[in-house]
Amino acid sequence: MMFPKIYYVSSVRKIMFIVIVACIPGIIAKCYFFGSASLIQIFFSVIVALLLETIVLKIRLKTIRTHLQDNSAILTGVLFGLSIPIVPWWMIIIGMFFAIVIGKHLYGGIGQNIFNPAMLGYAVLLISFPIEMNNWNERNYALFSLNEIQQSLNLIFLKYSIFNIENTNFYLVPDFFTEETPLNNFKIQNHLKHFYQVENNTHLNINIQNSWQYINISFCLGGMFLLFKKVICWRIPISFLSALGSISIISFFYSKELFLSPLIHFFSGGTMICAFFIATDPVTTSCTNLGKIVFGIIIGVLTWVIRNYSDYPDAIAFSVLFANMLVPLIDHCTQTSGYGHKNSSKCT
Repeated sequence: MMFPKIYYVSSVRKIMFIVIVACIPGIIAKCYFFGSASLIQIFFSVIVALLLETIVLKIRLKTIRTHLQDNSAILTGVLFGLSIPIVPWWMIIIGMFFAIVIGKHLYGGIGQNIFNPAMLGYAVLLISFPIEMNNWNERNYALFSLNEIQQSLNLIFLKYSIFNIENTNFYLVPDFFTEETPLNNFKIQNHLKHFYQVENNTHLNINIQNSWQYINISFCLGGMFLLFKKVICWRIPISFLSALGSISIISFFYSKELFLSPLIHFFSGGTMICAFFIATDPVTTSCTNLGKIVFGIIIGVLTWVIRNYSDYPDAIAFSVLFANMLVPLIDHCTQTSGYGHKNSSKCT
């Protein structure tokens, strides 16, 4: 007797590998605009993640080979390396420590963490080192040329050494130039207008810089691949982008001088990597279909609020972490009853 196939099960290792593959367009775009330092930083983040994972698994008396082969630590390192600007090596170690040890294993390991590990490490660095975490340096040499690779290694491992940090100026890096993100530029100009009475409103006409536009488009293409492979649920990215787009349209038409346009919200900062790679983490998101929609809406609204009313230029990490804390409440309020039982989805 033949039984119909009810569901399809993919291993954690396969799912993580597909997500890593989907990151390739974003990795290529970031390397094109910010140089080989981005690729070096991603590889270094992955190495640190694997080393920390091995140490913690050894301490917890877990089977090291089995757990390392699930690719979860590699994915965490890739997402973390993609999210941060070019920073010194010791900051990467600090961020990965909070991501792997605190954000993941302190809660029991994969499948039991309540916070997205990569965003937890990113948030710790953003709070601790705000200047360095808002310093984006575009390459000034041919990609993967000898000079460019040398400058990249110097930026990560030599220039910002922890032993000469007092003599380091993070905004005066030779052979690189600092690029303000559209979100950060808007914050600066808006503060000048309100606190220093700058009357020239042309400063507030912020355009989408090509680098961030293409980087977000690349992550969007990777997200389409994940949707095609049915690795992620469409409800989270659609609800997140819909909420962010709706509230930004209303605010932009209310005051074009005070609020950013929806296109800038969509194609600046970490919007697309959040929509398809961060917010869709199956461990830290809601388990119900309605809960996934609520989860995405919360992230979208918080992203708009933090981008417009806080001192941080981007809001992805804080929005995702706050929504992660609300997941148990969201699941409780949106849970559905089992077959043959009364509906118990209401909050009590």
